[in-house]
Amino acid sequence: MSNNRFTRFLPPEDYEKLRTKYPKFNEPWDDNDIEELKKMYADGQPVQAMAEQLGRTPNSLRLRLKALGLWEAPPAPKQWTGEDDAALVESYEAGVSFDELAERFGRSVRAVIARLVLLRARLFNGE
Repeated sequence: MSNNRFTRFLPPEDYEKLRTKYPKFNEPWDDNDIEELKKMYADGQPVQAMAEQLGRTPNSLRLRLKALGLWEAPPAPKQWTGEDDAALVESYEAGVSFDELAERFGRSVRAVIARLVLLRARLFNGE
């Protein structure tokens, strides 16, 4: 039997879409589902694949894995400071590679590039 507590927060059509895509959305976990989740997680299956197989949302899986002590959310990215921005621009203009910038700032290459793009946009917009 479904616990429809989410119907207070979701329009009925959104709730039904979730139930269609994830048939066990908002249903209690049973021991078989938990054991299957543990096995799939140990086998290294991607969260989306596990969600589809178990009929639950990816977030539901993460919350259950966390409750089981098997998963920990990645830390929130650290904020860029004005000093970081200045050093990043100076290093970039000096020809330091993206890989080295990422290592220096303790961030991914993608994060470094995104920050440089943002700083360039701010420069052109007069911020």
